[in-house]
Amino acid sequence: MKKRKANRFLATLLGFILLVSNSTLFASINVNNFDRTSNKSDGLLTLEECVSRALEANYSVVISNNNLEIAKNNVNLEPFLPIVSASSRFSDNRLEQRSYTTQGNIDKSSNRGTSAINGLNVGWTLFNGFYMFASREKQEELLAQGEYNFRSIVENLVVNISSIYFRIISLQNQVELLTELVAISKTRYNQALVRYNIGSDSGLEYKQAKIYLNSDSSSLMLQKENLKNAYIDLFKMMNIPLDSRHSINDTIIPETQLQLDRLIELAAINNTGLNSMRAGEKIAELDTKIAKSYKYPTLDFSAGYNYNLNRSQLIPAKFNESNGFNWGFTFSIPIFRGGELNRRVKNASLSKENATLSLLQAEQELESELRKLYNLYSNNLKSIGFEEENRESAFLNLEAAMEKYKLGSLSGIEFRDYQISYMLASDRKLKALYEAKLSEITLHLMAGELFPVSSL
Repeated sequence: MKKRKANRFLATLLGFILLVSNSTLFASINVNNFDRTSNKSDGLLTLEECVSRALEANYSVVISNNNLEIAKNNVNLEPFLPIVSASSRFSDNRLEQRSYTTQGNIDKSSNRGTSAINGLNVGWTLFNGFYMFASREKQEELLAQGEYNFRSIVENLVVNISSIYFRIISLQNQVELLTELVAISKTRYNQALVRYNIGSDSGLEYKQAKIYLNSDSSSLMLQKENLKNAYIDLFKMMNIPLDSRHSINDTIIPETQLQLDRLIELAAINNTGLNSMRAGEKIAELDTKIAKSYKYPTLDFSAGYNYNLNRSQLIPAKFNESNGFNWGFTFSIPIFRGGELNRRVKNASLSKENATLSLLQAEQELESELRKLYNLYSNNLKSIGFEEENRESAFLNLEAAMEKYKLGSLSGIEFRDYQISYMLASDRKLKALYEAKLSEITLHLMAGELFPVSSL
């Protein structure tokens, strides 16, 4: 896709992206770049940069834009314009003739002739039951549908980029959390090993501590793998080398809570899928008009100029030449075609009815999905505060448990319970943040708010 096209969409999306990434409600955990020691960063990525690059180079956007250009090329004045054609034919022939008599004589003769036929013809349909007008309107509606399809591709790309972007942030937080837990498990293991070496504890405790340390280390490795794979998915959508070493250093910041009534109202008007189906309904209506147009008379005008030249030895004259203009009208009335016209009209009417019913069904399904997603979104927003309180309490408990474990007044199993409690509370907080943000972006998509309709 050409860069100016991408910049056009980037400009219209910028307000939404800034809203997504820079809201006033701060509810996040500190984020650090993953695996800094082994990956030299090529530069930090922002959400705006990810979207801009994807709009320039993502294959699905380029393909969809080419399909849109095809739809634009199909909108023309061809149904109203005459057809002009020129033709020219030149031929040369030579005929050798031999006759055999009963006496064995051979009579030979030859004949050569040339012919030139040239013509210029014009054909113009003056009336065909309003078919030309309906056909022109159909081209425009197909273009509108193509624009909505292109818009849908761009919208879904933005949502997918945003989803992966914030998923990377969440995964980086989880890597940070697991790194902290591994450090705690390692401290516990070292203390248990010291106790075992001085004979103040059995070997069971340090072996169990080693099992927990290995388990936490394995979880950390798995989460780092998930994080690297998420970066690969992001780079693929941006269509940049998959071994790039860009990184993200950002936070997940939900917006102020969206209003359900406003989202429903906007979705009914601006939702891309609904607008595409409305264009499809109009196309079905125009197909009905086109089917009915075949029942009307047609009036065609034709004109032409022809020039013919023939030369042959069989013609006494030196050559034969003719030229001249011709014109005329053709008027035809359909009388009977075996019920074919009625069948076309009836089928087109049923298709129009189906398109209307499908649109009504889609409107109902959209509102249903929007309401259900909004409930999930609201619950996730509420959960963020609850889980933050739980995480803080679990962290304080873990600190106290660590001191007791050092003093030997807390068993390893009990300490592990506090450790797991802190890990689960932190994980729920991260999940609530990510799910709230993802739901928020999807609600904007369903409401058709990613960029204005007028930007198409």
